[in-house]
Amino acid sequence: MPKQSYMVLAQYLQQISADYGLHICINDFSGFVFMDKELTELLQPYMIHSNPYCMMVKSDKRLWDKCQSMKKPIAEKCRVNQSIYYGMCHGGVEEYILPIFYNGQLIGTVHAGVFRSHNKAGEWCVKKLAHTSFLKESTLLKLYRSSLREEVPEADKIKGLLGIGADYLGRIYEEFTVAYPSLLNQIRFNTNEDNILSHTLEYIKRNYSETISVKDIADFCHCSISYINHSFKKRMKVNIREYINILRVDAAKTYLNSTDLPVKEVALKVGYLDSNYFCKVFSGICGISPTGFRKEKGRSAI
Repeated sequence: MPKQSYMVLAQYLQQISADYGLHICINDFSGFVFMDKELTELLQPYMIHSNPYCMMVKSDKRLWDKCQSMKKPIAEKCRVNQSIYYGMCHGGVEEYILPIFYNGQLIGTVHAGVFRSHNKAGEWCVKKLAHTSFLKESTLLKLYRSSLREEVPEADKIKGLLGIGADYLGRIYEEFTVAYPSLLNQIRFNTNEDNILSHTLEYIKRNYSETISVKDIADFCHCSISYINHSFKKRMKVNIREYINILRVDAAKTYLNSTDLPVKEVALKVGYLDSNYFCKVFSGICGISPTGFRKEKGRSAI
């Protein structure tokens, strides 16, 4: 399957998320998504539960581990149900879960949420989390009520929407098994390394325009600096600082193309306090200065 299809899948997930107000999350039980850097980056927004409530819950290390441990029972329930089902997690979050099968093998799940149609039961879960963690009950309840929807779409509609994405993921997986036969019959419920990588990418995406350090990311992912540095470089083929610079330069290109902001202000907007350093980084990645880039784009638009 050509890599252009990765973009098609990502665009489809983005479209149904926007059109139907859904938070989409993919659980990859065989590890194929993380075997290709481009696929990993394109599907990164859909590899974790990234709504504000879930992100706050996972800021507690014990609750982070609890969320990770839920993948195995989800897989077991999918094998029994063999179809879409609706459920509530330990944090009171409700969602649809659609299994992805390939030749009878469960290779992952696609989740659509997030809902709170059973408010009494859900808020009881929220209060229980607060009492067993360092998180404030009032903060959790506020995020729970503001981040989750009360209206739940019909299962048939969700099944149809997610089914297209699940079929696409199945076809991509099939292509991977040709090159990597060991994927067949491999079940790993997303390794901790997968989970940390997904959350690292999410953290960087949310905070790249701020002053962030590797320690900030490691603290967020509940791991050591050395672990996250080694794991990220192994999987993404660049170190964390290089990756942040790439995101910042991509954002800077948008500002340079679409605004008349001075280069110094563009630098500040994408996270650089020193505009000279920004120009050095930009030139190193693009082979042209920010001013030169803006002039080149201006001429090509004429």
